[in-house]
Amino acid sequence: MRLKALLVDDEVHILNNLSKVLPWEDMNIEIIGLARSGVDALETATLHRPDLILTDIRMPIMDGIKLVQLLREQELACEVLLLSGYQEFEYARTAIRYGVKDYISKPIDYHELEQTVRNIAAQIIEMRNRQSREQRLRRMASWANENYLLHSLLGQEAAEEEALWWEEDAEHAGQESYSVLLFDLEGYTRQSILWPVEERKAWNLHIKTALKDMLSKVLEQYTVLQVREGEWCVVCYYPGDGKGMTREQIRPGYERLQKLVSEKEGMLIRMCVEHSPLELHQMASMYQRMQQTLILSTPQEWFLQTEAPPAKPESPDTSGAAEAAESQWRWTEQIGSGLRNGNHELLAQVMSELKSYVGHLNESGVGRVEKVLHYLLIHLFREMRELQLLSVEQEELVWLSLQESLSLKELLSLIMSLVEQTKESPLGKKSSERLMLTAHNYIQQHLGRDFGIEDIADYLGISCSYFCLLFKNHFGETFVEHLTKQRIETAKSLLSSSDKSITQIGAVVGYQERRYFTKVFQKYTGMTPSEFRLKDVII
Repeated sequence: MRLKALLVDDEVHILNNLSKVLPWEDMNIEIIGLARSGVDALETATLHRPDLILTDIRMPIMDGIKLVQLLREQELACEVLLLSGYQEFEYARTAIRYGVKDYISKPIDYHELEQTVRNIAAQIIEMRNRQSREQRLRRMASWANENYLLHSLLGQEAAEEEALWWEEDAEHAGQESYSVLLFDLEGYTRQSILWPVEERKAWNLHIKTALKDMLSKVLEQYTVLQVREGEWCVVCYYPGDGKGMTREQIRPGYERLQKLVSEKEGMLIRMCVEHSPLELHQMASMYQRMQQTLILSTPQEWFLQTEAPPAKPESPDTSGAAEAAESQWRWTEQIGSGLRNGNHELLAQVMSELKSYVGHLNESGVGRVEKVLHYLLIHLFREMRELQLLSVEQEELVWLSLQESLSLKELLSLIMSLVEQTKESPLGKKSSERLMLTAHNYIQQHLGRDFGIEDIADYLGISCSYFCLLFKNHFGETFVEHLTKQRIETAKSLLSSSDKSITQIGAVVGYQERRYFTKVFQKYTGMTPSEFRLKDVII
């Protein structure tokens, strides 16, 4: 690590001696400036951010003590070594108060000065390395905890390393209950249908950043997760007083966020909150309930609270708004499930129910049913687009149809036509295989890096939930199981064929901390890396 130093003294000959007598190059220190006053020194320090400043105390205009005071006030992170021909105790005491590293008296003993500079440089490097390690650990913990929560939200098992980070992270010590908030962009699917992929990614990131900024003013610790486009789930600690976020608390931030969202015509940000304390294993079911709450409510309701799912009436009332909303939610889930799993029987069943639903309408229910069909059509289009079941030409035709005023019969016919296309579409299978081949290559190329479901799903341009489903269907195991197997098998090969240290091998396969690598390796193989290597040598 190369350090930067600034030399400050009003006497030119001392300044020249300081720059030439000491072996700066040998000490791996670059002199970034010479200053003859505290004013010049402060300007240079602000511009170049030195690691070490050697400064005289007695100087005109601004002395060394004042310089150090201003450096600290401006929070410039540098060590200071004072030079002075004065021995007064008051100077030393003042210097210590401002965190001066050391004090050298004039006339200067350059051998002593060199040793002092070397010692300070070593301390700076040690401190920077420690800060770098701590920062890396914080990033790893944050990444692992976010992935752990994402797995909980999707109802899946987390990676062993993520679970270990979660358990040992001091921030979560004793924390067993959480609150969940769900933010949804009403109208996003319809508005973003023709947006390029990069524009959709940029817009979602833009809103996520604004959402974090809004939440930082009302929450202390939280994590924002994005499972699919246009939707963000926030997991935060359950408040000790048992009171969740209120409409009044969130309104100022919500209005700013809505103003941002309104830049795209036809979109509205809505949120659903859950005030009951949740454990991690309850998050997946609560996430689904919150999605249902948003779908079953009117778009004008921006602040909602989850309620117990409504009991189904004993006799169906196809003209009732509640039954229509409940059916809409059920059909939405079934269409998504049928498309993603290639379950054509389920899709045929939904189409049959839809035809029956439309066929038993009375005149007063036409508007409501038209809304349901529009919603299902948009949802179907979004799913088919994500599953790559539509060609570009077919997408354009669907979009043109959506711009027209379609009758109920035409809407139903369009939905059924799209579903029928999925049976014969060659795109879906090819796309699935191509996506999983790309996913496999991504895993192999990034084995030594920190990445999770969200990273790889974003790289592929699909949602997290769809990625998990495709992955399990293709590989016969979850993403976490597959990734762990690839990492440990690679580690076993390296332990047998290379002389790299266990710490180095752990880092190569994505485990930056040896203790986590050892725990995961032992759980997978039944022995520690050291035992495995020794066993291989003995054999």
